[in-house]
Amino acid sequence: MIVFQVRLGSDGSPSGQKKFVRLPPPRDSSPFSLRFVLTAGTAAATKDAVLLTNHTEDANGFDRTVFRKVPFEFGPDGLGDGIATLRITCPGVFEYRVGSGEGGAVVVDPRLSVMNRLAEDSQSPQFEKMSKSETLLPLDAICVLTVIPKWMPTIDKWAPFFKSFADAGYNMIHFAPLNTRGASNSPYSIYDQLSFSNDLFDAAYDEPVKESLLKSMLLRARNEFGILSCTDVVWNHTAHNSQWLQEHPEAGYNLQTAPHLRAAFELDEAICNMYTDLESAGISAALKTEDHLTEIMNVFKDTVLPRLKLWEFYVIDVAASVASFRHEFVAGEEGSYDHAFVSSGLRVWADTLKNAAVASSNVGTRFNKTVTVSAAVPIIQRLTLKSDSMETVLRVYTNILNEINAPFYAEADEDVGYIIKNVWSRARYMRVDPHGPQLGLISNRDPLVDTYFTRLPLNTVTSKYHADIMCLANNGWIWNGDPLQNFAGPDSKAYLRREVIAWGDCVKLRYGTGPSDNPWLWAHQKAYTEKMARLFHGFRIDNCHSTPIHVAAYLLDAARKINPDLYVFAELFTGSEETDTKFVSKLGINSLIREAMSAWDPHEMSRLVHRYGGTPIGSLTSKEEYFPLDMMGHPLDSKFFQTVEDSEEIVVDVKGSVPHALFMDCTHDNETPHQKRTAEDTLPTAALVAMTACAVGSVKGFDEVVPELLNVVTETRKYRLAEEYEGIIPAKSILLDLHAKMAREGYTEIHVNQENDFISVHRIHPITHDGYLLVARCAFSANHGDNVHSPIVLRNQSVHVVESAGLRVQAHLKDSHHEPPFTSHADDLPSGPYGPHDARAIANARDERARLRGRKTIGAIAGLPCFLDFSAVLTTLIKTQETTFDDGNMETQLTINGGAFLPGSIVLFRTWMNGSGLDMTNPEFTASPLPTALRTAVNLTAPPANGFGQNSLSPFFLKRLAHRGLNETSEEGKLEMLWRLMGVKNKNRGAEIMLQMGRDSLDAGKLWLTNDQGKWPPGLWEAVDCLTDADINIVLYRCGNEEADSIGDGAYNIPGHGELPYCGLEGFMSVIEKVARENDLGHAICANLRAGPWMMEYVVSRLKKYSSQSPNVGMIAKWFEERFEIIKSFSPSYIPKYFLQVIFLASSAVRYKAVSAIIGKRSKFICPDLAKSSNASSLQVLSQSLHLTTYQLYGRIPTTGLFPLGRYPDAPYNSPSGTPSLAAGLPHFASRHMRCWGRDIFIALRGLFLIPGHYDAAKSHLISFGSTLRHGLIPNLLDQGNYPRYNARDASWWWLWGVQQYCKHAPEGLRFLKVVVRRRFPPVRRYRAGTADYLAAEESEDVSGDEGDVFVDTNDERMYKYSSTIGQLCHEILERHARGIDFREWNAGAQLDHAMQDAGFRVSCHTRFADQSGIVFGGNRFNCGTWMDKMGDSEKAGTKGLPATPRDGGSVEIVGLLKASLRWISEDVLVSKDWKDLFPADGVVLKGTNKKKILFSEWNLMLKDSFEKWYFIPEEIVSNTITQDPATDDQYELSSVSAFISKRGIYKDTLGSSQPFTDVQFRPNFCVALAVAPELFNPDHARIALKLMKEDMLGPLGMKTLHPSDWAYRGHYDNANDSTDGTVAHGFNYHNGPEWGWLVGFFLTAYLQFNSHNPASEKDELIHWVQGRMLNQKQHIRDLVANPFAGLPELTNANGEYCHHSCPTQAWSSATLLEAVADMHDLTGN
Repeated sequence: MIVFQVRLGSDGSPSGQKKFVRLPPPRDSSPFSLRFVLTAGTAAATKDAVLLTNHTEDANGFDRTVFRKVPFEFGPDGLGDGIATLRITCPGVFEYRVGSGEGGAVVVDPRLSVMNRLAEDSQSPQFEKMSKSETLLPLDAICVLTVIPKWMPTIDKWAPFFKSFADAGYNMIHFAPLNTRGASNSPYSIYDQLSFSNDLFDAAYDEPVKESLLKSMLLRARNEFGILSCTDVVWNHTAHNSQWLQEHPEAGYNLQTAPHLRAAFELDEAICNMYTDLESAGISAALKTEDHLTEIMNVFKDTVLPRLKLWEFYVIDVAASVASFRHEFVAGEEGSYDHAFVSSGLRVWADTLKNAAVASSNVGTRFNKTVTVSAAVPIIQRLTLKSDSMETVLRVYTNILNEINAPFYAEADEDVGYIIKNVWSRARYMRVDPHGPQLGLISNRDPLVDTYFTRLPLNTVTSKYHADIMCLANNGWIWNGDPLQNFAGPDSKAYLRREVIAWGDCVKLRYGTGPSDNPWLWAHQKAYTEKMARLFHGFRIDNCHSTPIHVAAYLLDAARKINPDLYVFAELFTGSEETDTKFVSKLGINSLIREAMSAWDPHEMSRLVHRYGGTPIGSLTSKEEYFPLDMMGHPLDSKFFQTVEDSEEIVVDVKGSVPHALFMDCTHDNETPHQKRTAEDTLPTAALVAMTACAVGSVKGFDEVVPELLNVVTETRKYRLAEEYEGIIPAKSILLDLHAKMAREGYTEIHVNQENDFISVHRIHPITHDGYLLVARCAFSANHGDNVHSPIVLRNQSVHVVESAGLRVQAHLKDSHHEPPFTSHADDLPSGPYGPHDARAIANARDERARLRGRKTIGAIAGLPCFLDFSAVLTTLIKTQETTFDDGNMETQLTINGGAFLPGSIVLFRTWMNGSGLDMTNPEFTASPLPTALRTAVNLTAPPANGFGQNSLSPFFLKRLAHRGLNETSEEGKLEMLWRLMGVKNKNRGAEIMLQMGRDSLDAGKLWLTNDQGKWPPGLWEAVDCLTDADINIVLYRCGNEEADSIGDGAYNIPGHGELPYCGLEGFMSVIEKVARENDLGHAICANLRAGPWMMEYVVSRLKKYSSQSPNVGMIAKWFEERFEIIKSFSPSYIPKYFLQVIFLASSAVRYKAVSAIIGKRSKFICPDLAKSSNASSLQVLSQSLHLTTYQLYGRIPTTGLFPLGRYPDAPYNSPSGTPSLAAGLPHFASRHMRCWGRDIFIALRGLFLIPGHYDAAKSHLISFGSTLRHGLIPNLLDQGNYPRYNARDASWWWLWGVQQYCKHAPEGLRFLKVVVRRRFPPVRRYRAGTADYLAAEESEDVSGDEGDVFVDTNDERMYKYSSTIGQLCHEILERHARGIDFREWNAGAQLDHAMQDAGFRVSCHTRFADQSGIVFGGNRFNCGTWMDKMGDSEKAGTKGLPATPRDGGSVEIVGLLKASLRWISEDVLVSKDWKDLFPADGVVLKGTNKKKILFSEWNLMLKDSFEKWYFIPEEIVSNTITQDPATDDQYELSSVSAFISKRGIYKDTLGSSQPFTDVQFRPNFCVALAVAPELFNPDHARIALKLMKEDMLGPLGMKTLHPSDWAYRGHYDNANDSTDGTVAHGFNYHNGPEWGWLVGFFLTAYLQFNSHNPASEKDELIHWVQGRMLNQKQHIRDLVANPFAGLPELTNANGEYCHHSCPTQAWSSATLLEAVADMHDLTGN
């Protein structure tokens, strides 16, 4: 199944170009689907979201006003993206929207089909099996020819013309209107829309007979000649003499239906009668010169216009208004006089009166602006005294009216200025300009300029009408007019200003807003439209830009009910692509006409060809409009692609479309090349147009080189039946046949190059890379230089001539000594299809034909006398030379023969890649209908003797061969081999790869490869299946520091781009993904690949180096090497494509391996179905991306393992190559002692290791850090166990949290507590397991020389002398904190920490049991033992040695972690039957003489009972609003900090800090406690605090570390700040505002926990909100441009701004968010 997918924006609207989507035609037996996706969490993705659409699966049932609801489905777990799917079963147009958001439009191409003529007229046995059934005609294959029917013979004689058109390569005929014409005889001035013109038939017939005869002929054209037919529909106007106008004058704009046109009509009348003014002035009416025109225009300005008094249509009649005012005015009472108003001035008085009393009535009449006197009187009373005379009052009133009138007079003067300008300009063109019609005498019948109105004749039908009804506005067009504005409407002055280029033979039709406004007209035009739809396959909408959109939509809907597969095209002179798209989207226009004759030079011509030519050669992806139609199962006479099975699903990301083009070399409205350029340019123009990847077209006469634009009104001659050799027909027939072939078979890539007057166009297939190369020399001017196109070099490509031609018009043929464009190898050759192939004979024939064509054909339309130097065998215009190199590669060089390649010439080559398996040199393809002697001359296996005269196939056979395809050789070539090695078993797979590489950022994150090994490239499954987690890190990732540490290299540096973030495949993918999606072949990575093989060599070389350390990596290195060696031999144009594809495939494979390694039912949410991984939701993509962070950060680094290298006694941790370890973040924490941080690792442990099932990795980290336990603390910096540092008070608690989580997730469960760990440092005697001292001795009893907690070097025998179980280590941590910890760091001083003051090296912790709180305290003012560990080090700012956030005392998250540990031990460990084997004791023993024992259950309860009292700062809830109520403070311990409280309803950050104000600073750390120990909190209080956190602290990617209202808040972190500002110097504010990512996960987990239990909370709304908070993370982690490291950052600055000093990927940021996702799945029961 083919699925086209549109991902909608946050509000449900399509973004950018997605507002308009063009889709291919559906197949009747197997429709495709259009899938709309709402990303989970967006505003629109609510559970009740629906897609509103007027789409229907039945074309006859389409009603654009009826919208149905299609509900979005969010997957079985309710957490997926919203999916609404439409089955596309029929062509047409439909709209959609989600909610109140902006909608979009979809246009589905029609299913045009023609009969296969080539199969029927084949003369070769090779074509006997070719299907004779119908074949689909893709829009890009359309070759349309415009024909004016009145110049054709009668219909019964059309068949020979159809044959001629078909032989010339056309598959569609566009007929100008065939309806009965009006008085002007123009086919576009239709007299009767419901009848066909009698002169098209050989006798007088009734209308049904005429319709039947026409239908039969059009059917014959399709079935016998393979030609479809279309016609113009003219909806905007009718002939001025249409009989029905007399019966229905309301159908037009007359002075009754459009009274606003009265002034324009009176002006038009004056212009029509102006000839009498000329007579009176004694000025000749025979206008010929500019001076004469000036005289006439002076009469117009000075006599005609003043007489009209047009200003009266604008202004108030002051005299009449004053008279009315005099009659009604009564002086005001005393006190009505307003001093302030009087002093405001005349302008204010005028505005006041205008707003209150002036209105327009009787639009179209003079003085239609009137004053309501009753409303004016009070205003005048404010300005006058009761004692003022009436004259005084009237003077004030008159002055105000004149002030009001002033801008109206100015408006009238401005319009008169436009009238003069436009009349003058139009008169100059019509009567003086040498390029104009140069009309004769000015008269009543032929006025100075076009008449704007038709006057109905007075007769028995019209005599009943008022005179206002008898004049109807003529239609026309406006230069640069707004197509969306009705220029005859009341808001337009176009008719008055004379801006309309009027068509005097056409009356503009007035439809109104709907059928009820003009019922007869709507019904009449509907009947006309339906009649045309019954007969024709397509419509050209005439004057589309001036046809009201709602009218065209109504009529097209009626037409599509008759013919759902109607092809609709139009000209739109809007000047705006946006406006074009509006028309196309609303009407379902399939193609917009674009004109090659609009090009003014070769450069502009090349731009147009490029614009409509397709995608660039070597494209990385493909547009949805180029989706191979044969993959959809359409019959195309092409066996290239295979039909996709219904069981398969291929998803095509829709990027949005631009209107499809119908590129015309010349339209029936264009001047010809002979008029605009030179006649010789006819051939290159036709050839260049034919090479584009869109519909193409021409006008009858262009191919015959008719010299001038034929006037559809005045031309009376008839068409001649063109001869097969006439004009450019021989050359163009091949061009058009190939144009259709290339469209059917998917030749969508193009390269256009313009040099001087040469243009080369190479159009190729995106998969096979065979194609056609055109070199054309334009003839825009008769004067041309000697510069030619530079040689064209094709690497590893061969060519054959398809045709060579040059157009020579008679003037150039006389005494011509130019070398003909082809030679022969034999003196006597028989005649081929287009004449003899002997140079002397052709020269003689050329002269004779020129002589014969010089005779004018009376009564027929004829072309210029010309000759086409033509061959489909040989060429002398370009020399081709093949060179083979020592390495087996070759190149073909094409050199222009400047002396022979004259303007007006073309050469077309067939090209193909050597080694593609597509070979034109196979002798099988020399078999043709040509005589044996000629076939011998056309020897395809040997080059021509003289270099010039390149051989080729015969044109007769070529036209058939073009539909057959290329021969597949038996010997596998390099491209074939690469296809095989990439798993491209059929061409479908090649297309799929390109489609997948073009997907948007979220969908690109989905796994493409599945567990179906049969669809994998050969050897790739085996190459990745053996990779370990550490191997995956090598293959995919490794930042530059890690690479340097491991193999001495760094990341690849792309000139013009910079160093890649990773050395592995994902480093390249960080660039490739966007480059491929945007098809940016100009990117630096493509340039580097084209310039040399360095990138390929880098990929292979680094993997080979690693293979000595990690042998499994060697297999994938070989896999790459085998493919890259082939790619290196390709043309540089193709190297980026295939390099990127190979990297993409390998990256996809390794990512699959990484994700498929997930273990455990609870982690299946990350990728629930490996067979359908491409269907993953955005939440699953986020989960997979978060999981991949594990592989980013977990790897084997020589300088940083988990244990001293090779020194740990037990396997597997004694490996001489070290153990893989988890980096805290990249690139800053990549290697050496800065890589492994205890706090960071164990915060990340659950998310990165345990949820995905990396149990061994989790276990090794727990054992490693556990082995270094010292002083009861886990180190913060591990340094491989060599020199760990114990300055973190929280690392031990995070390690304990990690042990708990490991026991819950890993299969061994609580048995892990029995695992024996070797102690890196000797413990104190009390904790030496297995001895009598264990849990019996006191710390003070240690023996000198055998002390515990001492530092021993790695060569000391005491290293690993002692052992403990994991359970014993857990107990030791708890008891030592209960008994108290106090020590000075080993090696204290500047060598350990250059900034710390001496007091900071003192580490202490203790637990308060005396107050029954059980809270652990620690730290001092001069150290920072929690994660907020920024130490000031700026001497300039005075912060050196001062922690920014010491957080000494009882840190809230430590209390939460302590509580979680106690709960786990009490409720999980100690309830186990064999708990004594797992854990050494059920409590802790305090120091002192009584050695008091505290049970873990007691301690657990102690914390639970005391926490709220010590940490909550209350706020009362009243009616769901929060109000301060300090009266409740006495229930909480606030006395020591009450003076510092600025925020209520929160939890303290610390308790008992040396700086009391810091206790009550609002920080996010309590969210950790909420998540790990929710039982500590009063749920209502927790929700209050969480709500405040949500509103004030939650940023786009992180949590603010301090409330913005706090005096210390500084939101932007800059570690390089060297100012004297102590709050920010050297990044002092690291944790005082910047937004940290890891806290978001804990916040969301807590938010889910506490709000899901709230009865007032709707679970669906809660989940939607949480998903919404993850949207930024979804986008960020997949936006490889903004975030090339593909992780979540350590922190951002305020409001999510990028922070340069942050790690772009941080372990705990990804881990905790993945935990939140897992918790969300748990909440929903999934």
